[in-house]
Amino acid sequence: MATSPYWSALRIINQIAGELGLPQYTSVVVADNAQSIQLLALLNSSGNELMLYYPWEQFKGELTFNTVDSQGSYDLPDDYNYFTDQTQWDRTNHWPLLGPKSAQEWAWLKGGLIATAPRTRFRVYDNKFWIWPVPAVGHSPLNLSMEYISKNWILGGTSQDTPADMIALDTDLLKYNPWLLVKYTKMKFYELKGFDTTATQSHFLRVFNSLTGKDVGAPILSLARVNTTQLVGPWSVPDGSWNVFGGP
Repeated sequence: MATSPYWSALRIINQIAGELGLPQYTSVVVADNAQSIQLLALLNSSGNELMLYYPWEQFKGELTFNTVDSQGSYDLPDDYNYFTDQTQWDRTNHWPLLGPKSAQEWAWLKGGLIATAPRTRFRVYDNKFWIWPVPAVGHSPLNLSMEYISKNWILGGTSQDTPADMIALDTDLLKYNPWLLVKYTKMKFYELKGFDTTATQSHFLRVFNSLTGKDVGAPILSLARVNTTQLVGPWSVPDGSWNVFGGP
């Protein structure tokens, strides 16, 4: 069986403790030691904060659902954190959804004198995904899809297969590169104690910048980049010397 690339909560805290010259712990979630309780709290804070700084690939999920007659709002996933922009699609008609709409645009859509257009608009508020126009009774269901970032960065439970966003067991696996958590939590510890964080911040940023640059790879950069459609057109012809007149 393949070895998990993730470390347990206890292993990460003991690595931090070792770098700080503190004693090693046999447990941190049931300990009454003030120092281990503080390290656990800082580690929980680090994991939840890092999720907001970058859309790490291991936390990406997909929401898909079919529209329902007379229903304009749909529940977001239990682990929803935030959407990946421009991934909202109507797969039935092969169109991107239009949005997200602002409060002012939404009010205009609901109250203005407009004709119902074929394209679906969307907005997120009150922990729900809203669409406009509201599907009419007897409509053909639309299959809508989008990518989102999960808030769960922990594999917990006795079998390490229960997603969570707060550490509950020493054996919980934390779904980050372990050195990222070590360096960030150590920096937060220095900051909390009022120590000079120049070096610890530098260490953290080197690891963070390195990992974000390698997380999903990078596209080819162009000095004259233009948006192209997925349909066949002149841009689909490869570079070369072509005889456009049909002669020999």
